[in-house]
Amino acid sequence: MKKAIFVFNTLTYTQRGREALRRRGIRTQIIRTPAQLREGSCGYSLLVLNRVDESIEILKAMNIPVQGVYPADIE
Repeated sequence: MKKAIFVFNTLTYTQRGREALRRRGIRTQIIRTPAQLREGSCGYSLLVLNRVDESIEILKAMNIPVQGVYPADIE
């Protein structure tokens, strides 16, 4: 995947994820979670614009729980 939507349970985890990835040069944006992915989420997600596989590993290593990762074309 070139771009992906990372869904989190809380806005705090979304913001922590954005900061952790930004520090490693990974481009992200906080977006409203698409309606079909909103169940159980905080309503905000992280759009990861590059290095998706590496982003997953970074967040796991930092104990930032991700509810799900979806292709960005779902928007």
